[in-house]
Amino acid sequence: MVCTALLGLAAWPWAVQAEVAAEPRTVPIARAVPATVPMTLAPDEDPAHYRTLAGTHFAYRCHVPYTLPSGQVAIEVCEIEPVKLEIRGWPETEVIQLVTGRVTLTQADGASRQYAAGDTFVLPEGFKGVWDQPEKLSKIVVRHPLFWKD
Repeated sequence: MVCTALLGLAAWPWAVQAEVAAEPRTVPIARAVPATVPMTLAPDEDPAHYRTLAGTHFAYRCHVPYTLPSGQVAIEVCEIEPVKLEIRGWPETEVIQLVTGRVTLTQADGASRQYAAGDTFVLPEGFKGVWDQPEKLSKIVVRHPLFWKD
């Protein structure tokens, strides 16, 4: 500051020091949803995106430990009760790592694949097919772009 004052630069905008932003910090991601997070019962149908099948209901608990500052990407830890969904066009891309449970995804063309605890896969935006989850599962997921912001 002495140098800029002696040179008469202190009044120049480029000579003013800006405050230093806080350093970004790492965020630990738990593998379970905190017990305080309530169960959400979603509608049995969202006409543009899904409907439940075989008498199941879409019930889940999700915790969001981190959302990017842009608000376009979130990391979630979710527990989902057994459900079978006809997916009519998923509105987000999800990168999913299953912590517990299993799910079979059947694409619109009939091709299917089963995923189990420890597997990581992508459910792409626009996916059409069936999500068949016969048991409770937990997952860590990165979602983009955020369609549902609850």
